Amino acid sequence: MPLKGRIIVAIIAFFLFFIVLNLIRKRRMKIEYSILWLGVSLIILIMSIWQSLGDRVAHSIGIEYPPALFFLVAIVFVLLILLHFSLEMTRLKDQLKTLVQELSLLKQAIKDKTIVSGKNHSKSNDKKVENQQND
Repeated sequence: MPLKGRIIVAIIAFFLFFIVLNLIRKRRMKIEYSILWLGVSLIILIMSIWQSLGDRVAHSIGIEYPPALFFLVAIVFVLLILLHFSLEMTRLKDQLKTLVQELSLLKQAIKDKTIVSGKNHSKSNDKKVENQQND
């Protein structure tokens, strides 16, 4: 890759890294979600600065065309993000199920308490009506 292209990729990696750090600082992204993004930005930065490192890694794992390594890294990154989102969706689904069950139990408890207090209230009204009729 020409020097100009490597500089542009390095600048993009710096921007990505600092954007993620800024999102963490503003509490718009949790650290657990940002680890992959920070890791990818560092890998992109390192690969853009030391191009020969990417070539050596590609040849050492049997990739004949070194730029294909970037596609492999991108595909692995997307798979990791998808796995992470699947795990998070499963956790949130379980949490939602628990919250719905708890809400249902609370609604039922309030309904039962209202019915019980309503019956007691109506019995006391019935007694008042009887007392008024007897007088």
